[in-house]
Amino acid sequence: MFAAVSYRYSNIINGLNSLGIRTIEVPAFNGMTQNYESSHADMQVLCVKETLFLLKDNDIFNNKVIEKTGLDVVFTSECISEFKYPECVKLNAAVVGKNIIANYKYMDKKILEKCKDYNIITVAQGYAKCSSAIISDKAVITSDESIYNACTKKKIDCLKIQSGYIQLCERYGGFIGGSCFQFDDTLYFTGDIKQHPDYSSIKSFCLNYSVNIKSIVKHTLTDVGGIVII
Repeated sequence: MFAAVSYRYSNIINGLNSLGIRTIEVPAFNGMTQNYESSHADMQVLCVKETLFLLKDNDIFNNKVIEKTGLDVVFTSECISEFKYPECVKLNAAVVGKNIIANYKYMDKKILEKCKDYNIITVAQGYAKCSSAIISDKAVITSDESIYNACTKKKIDCLKIQSGYIQLCERYGGFIGGSCFQFDDTLYFTGDIKQHPDYSSIKSFCLNYSVNIKSIVKHTLTDVGGIVII
């Protein structure tokens, strides 16, 4: 097992290693280091059971993943010319049980071809994985209205929290899905989750599904582009 995580966050990488989790550092997409999203794991890889979806012609990262894992790999149908929205969110989908939450308009068609036994829940939010903390096959935490409404309609238990309070960059705030990952029975956060105003609700919601919460590091809760367990 590996955890794909942006190369930009050495403290998070060290925290993962201290948990005994081997990491695969995600480089900037095709050298686009000036773009803060270009090294986000949830932009470059999507894991659905034993299948890994990777961005086409993203050779540095793809070769690293293929070398280290024995999973089946499917490349996106199209290349990304510039790492800009909405082109960059082809793989930004949240897998919740047998459901895939994504903006249908922007998700790569290879996901649809390979995941025909999954129910596609379409939402307005293109950053669906960034915006969704997946607690179980039946539970999600989000601050996004479209994801909350879609989950509620599909009988997926969803806790809606306040937006904000998660650091990303100078221009934009982050999302909760990009600031956490689940490993065994614990939801780990990339910063001090206790500082979030909805901490008590988040903790209670997770405990209701027998999931503990813990912070890897003690600084401000930060959206690192997600941590994808492979």
